[in-house]
Amino acid sequence: MHHGPHLARPQKKAAAYFSAEQFGCPGGAFWMGFNKPQAETIIQYVSTGIPSWTEGEHYCDSPDELRRIFEYVDPRSAPHTYCVVKPISNFTADETPEPIAFFTRPQSLCGLHQLAAFVTNDPEVVASPWGAGCGSVVVWPLHYLSKGITKAVVGGWDPSARKFYKTDELSFTVCLWQERSRQPSV
Repeated sequence: MHHGPHLARPQKKAAAYFSAEQFGCPGGAFWMGFNKPQAETIIQYVSTGIPSWTEGEHYCDSPDELRRIFEYVDPRSAPHTYCVVKPISNFTADETPEPIAFFTRPQSLCGLHQLAAFVTNDPEVVASPWGAGCGSVVVWPLHYLSKGITKAVVGGWDPSARKFYKTDELSFTVCLWQERSRQPSV
């Protein structure tokens, strides 16, 4: 079972959850911080493959380069037993979402992109780094936040996860940013 259908559940008004024991996709368990370090099997599978077992995905040119990427983005350890994914309308007043993901079509995505630039006055506020589907929705936004960098992340580029998206859908994820001055840049 892959994590993709579970990430789509909140779009249907139902919550989904993940834990170290119940995560669906082993790569997703790594990206969400439940099972670190990344399993060598996944590193081989995503890069060059495993002789006599699988050709692999060839999403990265070598296991060493993939390890370097994983060290760079280094997903934080899961801060709680469960990661709950649910529609923002289901949050209570004392809950703060982290991060907030939109699964959207290009027409809405352009509005979210422009709004992020308007709020931050940063023409490069939106990033689209390489990674798994859950990496774009969870890890990259938290990576930027941990470094004090305000970035929204566009994702949905993982060919293995595309089957869980609508044909014309991508993700757009933000973490709650500190309020910035609306002073124009000089």
